[in-house]
Amino acid sequence: MEEKWWLLFGTNFDTLDYELQYYLYHSFYHFAYKEIIFIIRDHSLADDIIQESFLKATSKRNQLKKLDSGKSWVKRIIRNQMLDLLKSKKHRHWTSLESVYIDSKKEHFNIEVAASIESKVETSLRNQMLHESILELKPEYSSLLLKYYMEDKTYKEIADELMISEQVIAQRLVRARKKLLSQFSRKWVDEDE
Repeated sequence: MEEKWWLLFGTNFDTLDYELQYYLYHSFYHFAYKEIIFIIRDHSLADDIIQESFLKATSKRNQLKKLDSGKSWVKRIIRNQMLDLLKSKKHRHWTSLESVYIDSKKEHFNIEVAASIESKVETSLRNQMLHESILELKPEYSSLLLKYYMEDKTYKEIADELMISEQVIAQRLVRARKKLLSQFSRKWVDEDE
């Protein structure tokens, strides 16, 4: 059974006993770290984002309408904190990115590069959500989408493999794309709210 630590955001953090506070922060930290390090790849920067995200989550807990949607609410806070940090021109904590993205002669941060990094983060987040959406579909749809788009198999190759007609493959792909669009759109909108 999956832990539902985010349900504790329904309570005022200050009123929780020490063990619950520790549990909530520790669970939040591990959840957020996996989300952040995949994109940022900088431990100290990830720590900063986690601390700021946690403070925002605990201070804005009244904005959480349904406790069951707490996990996506937390993801949205983390994502926004990452983007805010990347947008900030004042932030000088770019240890791993500095050597690649700072003009060594002028020693100033290039705004166009910051926009490029933000775009890469946004693309990475979108791809991650798309992949999650595919895996949440019925197995016959997710398998078909992965074979067609990831493995670059033709209708004929898939039809031969599954021992069904190419017409059936075409029809299922249309349905799979519609389901994926619906699933992904819900996820993307939930993240942006």
